[in-house]
Amino acid sequence: MKRVLLIPSDHGGGRGHVSRCINLAKKLQAEGSQTAIVLEQKHYQDGIDAGIPSYLLNTKRERFLKFQLKKPFWPRIKMIERVERPPVFLVFNGVAYQVPRDEYLSTRIALMRFKKLVKIVEQFKPDVLIGDTHFLTFLLGKKFSMPVIQITRLAAFPPAPRFFWWLQDEPRLVEPNAIEPFAPLLEKLAVNDVRKAEDLLRGDLYLIPSSEQIEPVDGRRDDVLFCGPLTENYRGDQKIPFFDLPVDVPRIYVTAGGGANRFGQQAFFEALLKIFDRRDFKVLVSTGGLYSAKNLNGQSTNVLFVDWIDGMSAIRKSDLVIHHGGYGSMMETLSAAKPSIVIPFHSEQEGNGRRLKELQVGDLHLPYAGKLQELLFSWPFGVYSMMAGTELALDAEQIISMIDGIYDQSLYARLQKISEELLSLQKNFDALKMLESV
Repeated sequence: MKRVLLIPSDHGGGRGHVSRCINLAKKLQAEGSQTAIVLEQKHYQDGIDAGIPSYLLNTKRERFLKFQLKKPFWPRIKMIERVERPPVFLVFNGVAYQVPRDEYLSTRIALMRFKKLVKIVEQFKPDVLIGDTHFLTFLLGKKFSMPVIQITRLAAFPPAPRFFWWLQDEPRLVEPNAIEPFAPLLEKLAVNDVRKAEDLLRGDLYLIPSSEQIEPVDGRRDDVLFCGPLTENYRGDQKIPFFDLPVDVPRIYVTAGGGANRFGQQAFFEALLKIFDRRDFKVLVSTGGLYSAKNLNGQSTNVLFVDWIDGMSAIRKSDLVIHHGGYGSMMETLSAAKPSIVIPFHSEQEGNGRRLKELQVGDLHLPYAGKLQELLFSWPFGVYSMMAGTELALDAEQIISMIDGIYDQSLYARLQKISEELLSLQKNFDALKMLESV
């Protein structure tokens, strides 16, 4: 019986990486493995609630490391030039941007986190490490000469990810110097072949939580395994009175995603209300707690806002889903064979929307108008840039035109085929056999 330690990226706004690892840990447990998961404060209770032994990676104490006797005395991320309006869409080109987002703001922070993870490994004594876009999992494997499985996708697949796979020429951006925070750690471990952020996500096996059609990583490689969605699809439906009553108009479920980090939430939800009010649709909008539903309700008879709802139940009861393009939402809609429209907040979500459009099972609506403008940021390891759209512009007629496409019967045939493949991969995924292969 192998002991498995899962280390998901846990410093962003949502819980996509965490959810995948929790679901994989539950599967491994059910098949007889001993598992544990490393979580930060925000999602630590999620692991406990799922019945998985959980270790806390306490990053709150890092505030004591953000003051030092050399420049910069107070390491931080700072926007060099302020914008008049907050972004409604962000353009970046890879996982290097996750390093400052994860607040690796000094080499001391990287060393401290690694030291804490080392203690967890020494305490739990795993046989295998499983990482999900966590930059220290690969290095832990090096220190303990332990096999590493990396949960990954095309956009971050090392050594040559395809982030803007739909473009011939990528946007010209200045990437963060993502390796510098780890330089002393790399030297200490005698790892000298790390040149870019993706190199820190290498492993002995790459687990792709999808299908090759959706994530076209070369499935002929011995170190690539497609396992289907690492999501829960089989829990019973919960009652949704707003959707349960029989109606002769399409039911549309809209979810912004808890980790979408979209600025101007109020304007976004009010724009949705304006688009759908008094149209021949029954529209249920989950704000994900990003904005209070009670401030939006009472203005329409066919649009209802809720702070939270069981997402899979709402998806299965709907005719169409509008979502932000996150991994979880995309896998849930495809598994349920539901068409979707993606309104993304950033480039990675746009890529998911474009994949659905390419497969002819969904569409994409970019939420901004006008020219993208450059955003410059300084951090302790230099300067980096992103592009941003700052003018929210949801085109009502274009969105309604996209919705009209759900009446295309060939779309449902394509969706059913994709759904069957994903559910088959999920059902036949042998997690114990995976562990034995590394």
